[in-house]
Amino acid sequence: MSIIKASLKIAFLGAFSLAVATPIARAQSTAEAKTQPTITPSTLSQAQVDQIIRKFSAKETEFRRALNTYAFKRDALIQVLGMGGQVTGEYHRVSDFTFDNQGNRYEKINFFPLSSIGEIITPEDLEDLGGVNPFALEAAKLSQYNFKYVGKERIDELDLYVFDVAPKTVPDASKTKDRFFIGRIWVDDRDLQIVKSKGKAIPETKKNKFPIVETYREQIDGKYWFPTYAYADDDLIFDNGTDMRIRMQVKYTDYVVGRGKVTITEIGEVKPESTSPTQTSSDVRTRPKGPVEAGELNSKAIDLPAAIYPGEARKVHVSGQVKVRVIVDETGRVLSADIESGPKQLWIAAIEAARKARFKPTVIGDTAVKVTGILTYDFVEN
Repeated sequence: MSIIKASLKIAFLGAFSLAVATPIARAQSTAEAKTQPTITPSTLSQAQVDQIIRKFSAKETEFRRALNTYAFKRDALIQVLGMGGQVTGEYHRVSDFTFDNQGNRYEKINFFPLSSIGEIITPEDLEDLGGVNPFALEAAKLSQYNFKYVGKERIDELDLYVFDVAPKTVPDASKTKDRFFIGRIWVDDRDLQIVKSKGKAIPETKKNKFPIVETYREQIDGKYWFPTYAYADDDLIFDNGTDMRIRMQVKYTDYVVGRGKVTITEIGEVKPESTSPTQTSSDVRTRPKGPVEAGELNSKAIDLPAAIYPGEARKVHVSGQVKVRVIVDETGRVLSADIESGPKQLWIAAIEAARKARFKPTVIGDTAVKVTGILTYDFVEN
């Protein structure tokens, strides 16, 4: 069975202790079977190589545009493993995604239990779950990459061109928030679309390291190769010598054409639109209703009481940053507050402050929705 054309059995974020019959276990077996080099040299002129690059670059741009007309589901699972291979922490998030006509991505979270892996998940990691790794190359940045032709490889019934990819200039994490892909891509020699990628995001920092991710795409609607399954099992080595092993898996399913004319505004900024006679039931069904992921919320609060530094924590010189995930209702009131990361002695103070925060209601189209995001509190000794 084709590992690319049949529902893509290989992965990105996770392979865990599952029976051999599971898709993840099959993915591991397939990956192990491919440890031997299978790439064969092929002779292509530089003009031919340049033409292939131009064509798959154009297809990648087309793919990105097409993606903005689709809704899909993402199931992301990250686990941290201890010395004996036991799971010591887990992050699991299941969401529905849709895009507006400007290409902005909206997330409706369906399942998101409290993470047990502390500060390991960063904003950059969250972006990877819907950005640089599964989608490999951003179309707008293709001119900033160097492509080196390696040869050809046959995976099942597909003949693929293989390229090593790296940014022309190594990005400086202190000067840019842009992130780039470095690794290898496989391009179908007929469709001239990327069907597989293996690499990681850069730049890294002292505290933020990224795993090598292997991502497979599947042909959707007979023309677009969208990511459907990606996998990583890697040791992250930090500058202080810390070694952390993570296994990650992300599944992308239920791709359907479902872009709505979605806009996010504050109440009072625009007049609510009435339903258009030409609006389809699909537009209404796929419009996100919340909670919509809103990222960092500190700057968006209209009332953000400061957290009170606990006296007991001050006595033992406990300080640091606490991140609280909140869900905000349709009126801008905080419904719930849960700790994402930070010293335990500061949790109660941060949660109490977060519950008092207030926001302007968030409107999608003509409907106020719930949102979820992070409030950050810094506790510093004077």
